Amino acid sequence: MERTHGVYGRTMADMKQQPDWDMSTYFAAIGAPEYQAFVNKLGTDIGALAGDLNQAAAISPTTIGLWAALLLRVEDISRRGTHLSSYYDCMGSADSRDDEVKRDAAKHATTSAGIDKLFVLSKARLAVVSGQDFDALLADAALAGAGHFLERLRQEAKLSMAAELEELSADLSVDGLSAWGRLYDQVSGTLSFELELEGEETQTLPVSMTRSLLEDASPLVREAAQRGSASAWDSVAPTIAACLNAISGTRLTLYQRRGVEHYLQPALFDAAISRQTLDCMLQVVRDKQALPQAYLKRKASLLGMERLGFADLMAPLAGDGDNRVSWEEGRDMVQSCFASSYPGLAELSSKAFAERWIDHAPRPGKRPGGFCSSSQITGQSRIFMTFNGGMGDVQTLAHELGHCFHSYLLRAERPWAAAYPMTLAETASTFAENLVTHATLSNPTTSKAERLRILDQRLQHASAFMLNIPMRFDFESEVYERRGQGELSVSAFKEIMLEAQRKNYGDSLDPERLDPWFWASKLHFYITELSFYNFPYTFGYLFSMGIFARFLAEGAAFLPRYEQLLLRTGSAPAETVAMEALGVDLEKPEFWAASIALVEQDWQQFQELCE
Repeated sequence: MERTHGVYGRTMADMKQQPDWDMSTYFAAIGAPEYQAFVNKLGTDIGALAGDLNQAAAISPTTIGLWAALLLRVEDISRRGTHLSSYYDCMGSADSRDDEVKRDAAKHATTSAGIDKLFVLSKARLAVVSGQDFDALLADAALAGAGHFLERLRQEAKLSMAAELEELSADLSVDGLSAWGRLYDQVSGTLSFELELEGEETQTLPVSMTRSLLEDASPLVREAAQRGSASAWDSVAPTIAACLNAISGTRLTLYQRRGVEHYLQPALFDAAISRQTLDCMLQVVRDKQALPQAYLKRKASLLGMERLGFADLMAPLAGDGDNRVSWEEGRDMVQSCFASSYPGLAELSSKAFAERWIDHAPRPGKRPGGFCSSSQITGQSRIFMTFNGGMGDVQTLAHELGHCFHSYLLRAERPWAAAYPMTLAETASTFAENLVTHATLSNPTTSKAERLRILDQRLQHASAFMLNIPMRFDFESEVYERRGQGELSVSAFKEIMLEAQRKNYGDSLDPERLDPWFWASKLHFYITELSFYNFPYTFGYLFSMGIFARFLAEGAAFLPRYEQLLLRTGSAPAETVAMEALGVDLEKPEFWAASIALVEQDWQQFQELCE
C-alpha cells in the first residue's frame, strides 16, 4: 500500500530537531546570567517575605498599610514564579529528554513550594480577620482590582489545615504530588510506538503523533495507530497507574485533613462555579446526548461501517482523506478567517506568527498535547502543539490563538485580576475556533463537500464536549469514589474507563472497539495543579457557543462587550460574568439548552447535505 502522507513517512531521525518558537524573551538559555540572577533573586525574595509575613502583626485598622504592602510583594513574587513555571513548561514540553531542563524544573518545584507557603501564611491571617477590617484592607488603593482574588483566598482559608501543616504539605509536594506529575510527563514525553502496516516498513513514532494518525482517512492506519499506542501505554502501565493512584490518593488525604466534604469541592472552587451550575449543565448535556450519538451512527454509515470504533472518532469523511495542509497553509487559513471578522484577533495572531510564539513541528522527545502558556512579565504567550497537517490541527491552532488573545488583553491588568478560572479560560479559545469555521461556511465559494466536511468537524467537536468530556468526568469521579478504599490496579482503571465510555457513547460505538487505555494517554488526569481538568471544557464550549450566537446576532458591535467580558474573567465568579455580559443565569437550564440548539442546527444542515 503506497503512502502519500509524507509527514508519516519520515523517521524520527529525519524530523526537525529544534523547536520553532523563540524563547529568548523569557531567557537567553538555561544557565544564562540573567536567568540565574532571576532564579536567585526569586529565592532570596521568597525567604525574606516569609520572614516578614511571620513577624507581621495581625490585620487591623493600624496595620492595613503594612498588609497591603506585604500582599503586593506576594503578588509580585507569584507573578515571577508563574513566569518561571511557564518557561519550564515550554522548554520541557518541547524536549522532554533535556536533562538540564528537568533538573532546573525539579528545583523550581521547591521554589513553587516556597511561594505556596507565602499564600499559606497570608491565608492564615485572612482567615481570622474581621469583615470590617477585611473591607478596609480591600479599600486600600494599592489593592484596587484585587478584591475578588483576595476574597477567594479568604474562602480558601476556611478549608485549610493549620498553617504549619499547610507549609508541610507545600514542602512535601515537591517530592510527592508534583513529582508524580513530573514522572508522568517524562514517561509520556519519551514514549514511542511502532506503527505497523502490511506491506510497509514499520515506523517508530512518538506517542504525540497518535492524535494526528487517528485523523487519517485509512481505517487501517487508524487501527494501527490505536493498536501501537495501546501497546506502548501497556508497556508503562504500572508506572502510569502508580502516578494516578498517588495523585488521587494524596488529594483525598489532604481533603480529609482540610475538612473538604466532597472531592468535587476544590474543583468547583478552582472553576469559580457553583455545584448547581455544574449539575445543571451536565444534566442538560446528558439529556441531549442522543444528538451526538445519532451523528456518530450517521457518520459510521457514511464511512461504510456498521458502527465506529474509538479509533474512528476523528476520522475524516470519505473522499476527504488527502485534505491535509502544510503549516504555512494552515497558518494562512486561520489568519484569513480572523481578518475577515475580528481584526483585533488577526492583529494579535499576526504578531504571534511574526515573532515566533508557536512551536508546531513534530519531532522526537516532544510531549503530546497542546497548550498556551503566558507571562505577564513579557506580555507574551507561547503556543505548544504538534501540527501534522490535519484539519483538526488547524482548529487547534485557532483554539490556542484564542487563549493567546485572552492573555494579551489581560497583559496590562494586575496579576491577581488576570487569574481567570479554566471554565472561563475556554471562552476565547472556542470563540476563535468558531470564527474559523463560520468564516469558511459563510464564504459563497465554499463547495458543498467542504461545507459537509466543516459541519462534520463541528459535530465531531460537539460529540467530544457532550460525550467524551462527560466520559472523562465520570471516569475521574469513579476513581475518587473507589480510591478512598485503596489503590486501584491497572485492570481497574481500564474497566472504569470502559464503563464510562459505554455510559456516554451508548450504542453509537462498537463495544469491541473501545479504548481502555484512554486514562493512561490523557495528560489531563495527571495535572497536579488542578483536579477534574475536564468539565470546564464542556462549560467553555457551551458558554462560548452562547456568546458566539450573540456575536452572530449583533455583529462587530458585540466585540467591545465581548472583550470586556474577557477582561472580567479574573475579577468575578463565572455566574456573575455571565449575568453581567449576557444577562443569563447559569444555574438554570435555559442558557445551556439554547447553546445546544446551535448544535442541533449543525446536525440538521449536516443531514440535508448528506442527502
